[in-house]
Amino acid sequence: MIDTLSLLPTFLLICLIALLRYISYHAPLTSSRKLTSPLYDPTHTKPWNFGHSKSYLNLSLWTSSFNGIPRSILNRLNIKIARRLKIWYNIGVGLGLLGLVVSLIGAVWSTVGVWKDVWAELEVHASLLPPAAGPAVDGTASDAAATLVKRAVMDDSGQGGLTAAAAVAGVTKTWGASNNLQPLIPGLTMPWSHLPTLVLALVINQLIHEIGHAISAALDDIQPARFNLSLNTGLPSMMVSFPSTVDDLDPNAKMRLAASGPYHNLLTWGILWLLAASGLGSVFWSDRSAEGRVVQEVHWLSPLYSHLHPGDLLVHLDDVPLSRSIISAPDPWMEYLTSTRIGDEGRGWCMDKNSFLALPHTPCHDPVSPTGQRSAEGELPFVSTYGVSKGEERCLSPHPILDIQSTICPCPDSRWVCVRPSAKESVLRIGLRRAGGASKEGQDEVILWDGRREEVLQAVKIRDQGARGWGGGVRWGEVFFGYISTIALSLFFFNLLPLPYTDGSQLLASLAQWRSTTGSSPSSRPASARSLQATLTRAPPKSPGYTTALVEAGAGGGAEGPSIKLYREYELDSDDEDEEAMVGAGEYSGGAGSGTRERTKEETWKRRLRISVQWCTMAVMTCWAVGWAMIFLLRSS
Repeated sequence: MIDTLSLLPTFLLICLIALLRYISYHAPLTSSRKLTSPLYDPTHTKPWNFGHSKSYLNLSLWTSSFNGIPRSILNRLNIKIARRLKIWYNIGVGLGLLGLVVSLIGAVWSTVGVWKDVWAELEVHASLLPPAAGPAVDGTASDAAATLVKRAVMDDSGQGGLTAAAAVAGVTKTWGASNNLQPLIPGLTMPWSHLPTLVLALVINQLIHEIGHAISAALDDIQPARFNLSLNTGLPSMMVSFPSTVDDLDPNAKMRLAASGPYHNLLTWGILWLLAASGLGSVFWSDRSAEGRVVQEVHWLSPLYSHLHPGDLLVHLDDVPLSRSIISAPDPWMEYLTSTRIGDEGRGWCMDKNSFLALPHTPCHDPVSPTGQRSAEGELPFVSTYGVSKGEERCLSPHPILDIQSTICPCPDSRWVCVRPSAKESVLRIGLRRAGGASKEGQDEVILWDGRREEVLQAVKIRDQGARGWGGGVRWGEVFFGYISTIALSLFFFNLLPLPYTDGSQLLASLAQWRSTTGSSPSSRPASARSLQATLTRAPPKSPGYTTALVEAGAGGGAEGPSIKLYREYELDSDDEDEEAMVGAGEYSGGAGSGTRERTKEETWKRRLRISVQWCTMAVMTCWAVGWAMIFLLRSS
């Protein structure tokens, strides 16, 4: 399964990159590209161009070969379908506005929840501090201390620390069972083996997101300027850049363009949810409840992670079988792990009586260890259950006696004695058959768990179905589509947060413009201000690999006219542009007087409100990130 998790997504990611490269070399050239490429940027003759920052922390690979693809797709559709697409994307505007509100509320709720978890972690750390020195009153203090160090070990400095078996309960509960929004960070909140699958799911979702922006722009006759693949401080990202003509769109079109990317992510999540709800995936699974329970997932921080793997069949716990002939019958897995009974007390293991009585007496821990640490041999107390030696306890190594199947007591020969682990010890025998027939035929493997049963229940997820055919591929597909669904919904809400460089900020700005422009008539602006003459020039690159095309505008094409970028990143939002727009509005209105001042005031408070919302959102997300950083530090200690 580990090889499948690593190799299969890596292979598919390479195939996706090869497909994009093939399309870039065979994509149809548009007329605009044919005219402009030889004039201002000879590098456009290459399908892909590379750029980087001075520190090489931000790497960019961009191409203009995909510019004509959205228009080509729409040209293959008739006019009616194109109009219906515009209506379809208008629905996305409403869902985008709703998602913006929900994302803001969710960000505040998640931040409050994270800091509640921080407080809970601080309380846990405070409870683990050593008690103050002092005499015990009625033995209560000494008893509490003995309970705390029951499973502690002493290091060279004399400090106590929890063993892995004792600490796994807190690990699996605190690292993987948070009720709040949890970041996906390899090595912290997810295993490293899932990293290739996560990257593949992220790239596909980002590609779907940017396709939404490109198609929505094509509905308004806006063609992308270039397609960017970036690596920002190790994080992959994609971006579609549009020409400056996108600023001339009406607010409705701008909102449609801003919401189209998140809308595509929401549709992706919805389609996957419908497929899962329809039960279509059941064709890849078969019912194995009559044999036992199938391991679905093991928490990657649990000690069981290296011993149990997805697809393994669990057949028994101690002497309790996990098979169910009727699905509606009580779940033996849940029932046994949440109970206090010790398997079938009428079963045990037969061994020579004299050999058993010759073993060391209990207690089995190291006599020089005041904390009750087990001896180096890991011996456990075993008790005789039948005969004249009934009740005798001796220290015995659990291997290999507990690795074999138990038998019904008493033993058939009086020279043998039936023994089993003492009921005082929390030792759990987990019988399993390896996935793919790795176990020997007719022989089950046994894993011994020393700890609380609830920890196993928290760390291991089980199911009744086993994968058909190529089990590793089927289980990887389940993990992959799970990441696709999670990331799609996350990108929908995150991109709608009114943060700088996000679609939510653009949506909020376009919404403010929509309010102010619906009441204004086109005649309020002059039909012509001054003639524009476009001159293509090369600007000095800011860093190697970057080239910016400029259009110099002015009366007669003079050098004094302002320079305007031929294209700009759609996600970027400038407050200076808003100020220029307000000044322009004042100039166009001429002697409108009080009406102009009112519109200027309206634009001013809207801009300030938008900036305030952005800053508040940034503060909330910063608190959320700081809270998770504190949780990671506290839990790692």
